[in-house]
Amino acid sequence: MPQVNYTVDFLNGVWRVGLNGKQFGPYSTLDAAVAAASKAAHKAEEQGYEALLTINTPDTTAEEQPAEDRRNAA
Repeated sequence: MPQVNYTVDFLNGVWRVGLNGKQFGPYSTLDAAVAAASKAAHKAEEQGYEALLTINTPDTTAEEQPAEDRRNAA
């Protein structure tokens, strides 16, 4: 069975749906991007594909954490 891989990514301040190296969107919220990717994945499955969906949320780095959180982590 052929396979398609959908991703939901936070890029340059907006949510995007990825498919085969192409980005679609932007979407204003994670929920909107996930809903769009999920709908596309279901449609692909109806057409005989195995569809995978990966949600990539941004990591919070130490520089992005409030100073109090950084002190508690040390």
